[in-house]
Amino acid sequence: MKIAVVVQRYGAGILGGAETYAAVLAGILSRFHDVEVLTTTAREYVTWRNELPAGTSEESGVRVRRFPVVGGREPAWGILNRLLHDGFDSSGFALLPADVRAAHARRLRAWPDALQEAFIRGQGPHAPALHAHLRTTPYDRVIFVTYLYPTTYDGLAAVPSGRALVVPTLHDEPPAYLPVFGRRLATARLLGLTDTEVTLMRELYPGEQLSGERIGYGIEVPPDTAARIPSDPEFLLYAGRIDVHKGVVQLLRWYRALRACVPRPPRLVLIGQVAMPVASQDGVDVRGFVDDAEKLRLMRDALALVHLSPYESLGIVALEAMSMRTPVLVHADSAVMVEHCRRSGAGLWLRDACELAAAIGRLRSDAELRHAMGERGRRYVEREYSLAAFEARLRELLPP
Repeated sequence: MKIAVVVQRYGAGILGGAETYAAVLAGILSRFHDVEVLTTTAREYVTWRNELPAGTSEESGVRVRRFPVVGGREPAWGILNRLLHDGFDSSGFALLPADVRAAHARRLRAWPDALQEAFIRGQGPHAPALHAHLRTTPYDRVIFVTYLYPTTYDGLAAVPSGRALVVPTLHDEPPAYLPVFGRRLATARLLGLTDTEVTLMRELYPGEQLSGERIGYGIEVPPDTAARIPSDPEFLLYAGRIDVHKGVVQLLRWYRALRACVPRPPRLVLIGQVAMPVASQDGVDVRGFVDDAEKLRLMRDALALVHLSPYESLGIVALEAMSMRTPVLVHADSAVMVEHCRRSGAGLWLRDACELAAAIGRLRSDAELRHAMGERGRRYVEREYSLAAFEARLRELLPP
């Protein structure tokens, strides 16, 4: 089967959830299909300027075909973006009361189609040669990764009926409420990362007959080595971008409250790209970026991974911690993270600092519970989110 994977950026050193997903997807599919990645010559997503050479190359065993960007982010797009968000921050939109979000959705549904499409195309990248290639090249299947960009929105219009699949990576965010997205996505088979996302697809576009199912993702599960090594002194771990949009401000606030009421409070270690100022705080160790080996070692030794971002589409760090047999503590308002905790039995979801303190007390005092949660987490990742499990689902979806 000849398959194209379409994504807005692609290549070594290009960081982003959709871009990483596309690389893993293309790598696995290329083992049993004729696969090529269709992308642009851009490396970054603000200006979308052309930095990489157009044409065909081979990268990590996958054929990559890059097309030039003729239109990046338009100056007027910033105005449309402010109108679209109406004062709301995307990262906190999902936490607004349901009636507030519903009212916002009604306003967006009143936008004319032309205005909605001006927002989509105005953010870039606009690569007409990519869409022309899709119209003239007979792929058996075309898989688009992430819903937001013109590469998917206009690309879907260039693919014959019945051949398109989309991994939308949908979030409960203002752009997702634009009705034109729902109408365009209804032309394809949709593949969600989680059951939560599949449900969200149908809630966002109730008038569309969407075909959606969970396909998931695959992470490299570390070898099953010796049992967890108790840390001395014990610590909590946050892993990921150290950013206000990832719940880090709330985490630091909850941790201060925890130290005030818990005897011998555990340290809090933060690892990842530092994207916000972090004031010196007792018990907090900001280590910044660490390599993968050190990240997994810290995950293995931590009392728990604490991740309070209310806004996740998959939660890879939680899955990585589970694979190291470490319990996870997540925000109760993050539907995706709560889904992982419920389905695995390897985590707890929290609403305030008091619940964080109670969870820490329970994990410290009940080694048997901590061990059982760790074992359940490891089994969950192996069963649902390992590379082997992901490949098996892809082979079922697209048989060799």
